[in-house]
This record gives sequence, C-alpha cells and structure tokens, in this order.
Amino acid sequence: MRITNTYITNRVINSIQTNMKELARVQEQLSTSKRLLRLSDDPQVLGQLLSVRATLSYNEQYAKNIDDGIAYLEMTDASMGSLCDLLHQATEYAIQAANDTYNAEDRKAIAEQIDKMIDKVVDLANTTVGRRYIYAGMKNNHPPFKRDGDVITYHGDLNPVIREVAAQTDYRVDAPGITEERTYNPPTDPDPGPGVFGRGKSDGNIPPTYIVYKDGEHEYGGIFQVLFDLRDRLNSNDAAGIQQSISELQNELDALLKHRAAVGARFRHFESLKTHLLDQEVKLTAALDKIEGADMAKLSIEYSQQQLTYNAALASGALIMQTSLLHFLR
Repeated sequence: MRITNTYITNRVINSIQTNMKELARVQEQLSTSKRLLRLSDDPQVLGQLLSVRATLSYNEQYAKNIDDGIAYLEMTDASMGSLCDLLHQATEYAIQAANDTYNAEDRKAIAEQIDKMIDKVVDLANTTVGRRYIYAGMKNNHPPFKRDGDVITYHGDLNPVIREVAAQTDYRVDAPGITEERTYNPPTDPDPGPGVFGRGKSDGNIPPTYIVYKDGEHEYGGIFQVLFDLRDRLNSNDAAGIQQSISELQNELDALLKHRAAVGARFRHFESLKTHLLDQEVKLTAALDKIEGADMAKLSIEYSQQQLTYNAALASGALIMQTSLLHFLR
C-alpha cells in the first residue's frame, strides 16, 4: 500500500487540530475554573446540575419577592405608627376639650386642628412604596383615598397584594385599606372585619368606588368616622359627645394595633424566610461548585501535558511535511 503525501498531510493536520482542540479546552477550563463548560462534557451529572441551577434561579426570584414584601410591610408599619401617633394626639385634644374650663370657642379651635388631622390621615392612607400605594390593593397606580369636603371615597380595589416566597407558598404583604360594608354569610363567606381605615360601601358602578365616610351617615365606622364625629361634637360644643369620642378613639387605636401586630408577625416571618433562603443559597452554591468546579492543580498539569503534546505535533509535522522545491530536488 502506497502512502501518499496527501494522506500524510491530512493525518498531520488532523493530529495538530485535535491537540489544539484539547489544549483550548483545558485553557478554557483554567480561565473559568469550571470542569463542565457544556452539557456534553459529563452527561451523567446533567440532571443533578440542572436541578441545582433551577433551584438557585427560583430562590433568586423568591428572594426578590421577599425583599419586595418586606418593603411593603416596613412602609405599612411606619404608616400605622404615624396613625397611632395621630390617634393619641386626637385623644389628648378630646380629653382637653372635655374639661369644663373649655368654652365653645376653645372647642371650635380644637375642631380646626382635628379637621387638619383628617387631611393627614388621608395622606397616610395614600402612602406609597416604589410608586405603589400600599392601601390600594392591586389597583395601586393612583391614590386610593380622596377627600371631597366631608366625604371620603376609596378608589382602590379589595384584592390582597400577594407574593410567592416559596414553592407554591403565597403570603399577603399588605394590610387591607378597607373592607366592604355588606352582609356576610359565614362560614363560607366570613366577615374579614374592618380594614385599617374601616369599611366602605360600593356605589354600584364597575369598577366600584367605595364611600368610606359621608356626612350624616354613621354605618361605616373607622378612623375617619371617629375623627369627623369628634370634630362635629367640638363645633357643636357637645361635652357628652366629646366624652364618647374619647372611648371611640381608644377603640380605633386598639383595632389599629391589631393590624400592626399582624404586619409585624408577617415581617418577622419574611425575615426568617430570607435567612433560610440565604443559607440554602450557600449550600446550593457549594454543591454546584462541587459538581462543575475544576481541580485547578490537576488542570495545570494537564495543560502542561497538552501544550507539550501540541508542540511535539507541530515539530513532527514540520519534519514530515518537507515539501519545498529544494527537498523535492534533493
């Protein structure tokens, strides 16, 4: 069998290219510190590798959801803290006004302060986090509460803001601004109780607007109802009514503290979940590194060997493939 120059040339070129390919592979592994660069590098651990990567990816999204939920809960707690301060201040005003030494003019001056306080409550009810209104439900791209004279309306919706923080595990991250004033039929239709700002009655439109307070109507309750009643009693110099407002303010403060306690419990739960996710991320990252990570010492030796093999292939090819005119004439 005659060995042609073409055959020899092709074999030498194939050998050099194979060695170059192996050298490039080792160089890539050294530069990335990873043993597995492609799924075909080790099909036996493919399933385990993809599972760990998928879990890390899911946990990254869960961590973002938890951070978003914590932001909601922190701002909700802060707004409730300010609401508690306002109710305490309103109670102090009511106690002062209930004193027999105060006359009608003194009580009207306090009524003006209470009226301004109602505006502050509206501002707190329209608190935002990341341009989203925390008491507006899912319809949170515009202020949910509006005051028009002695009428308070709610323009959000009653849907809770939910975040998935673990596999098939959802938690509410907001507190209800209001709940609907209607007839409930437990146990299939339980009464959720008043929201942070009481209840609201739908106007029947689609989408509905809810009446939270309307002058002369006393069916909704809540912070606005109590503050408007106190203001009106102060203006009318109703000493007995002012005493009643003190008790109503305390009831609203107790209800608000219950909402705040629920928010605090969820906040602690979210922080615990976040700590768990961080611990899990450390363990999964270590497992991922164990699966696809490279043995740098071993790779360094292999790189030296591949470089030596490649140089040897080049040298031997140069000796074999001497096809210049001078070699042909010799």
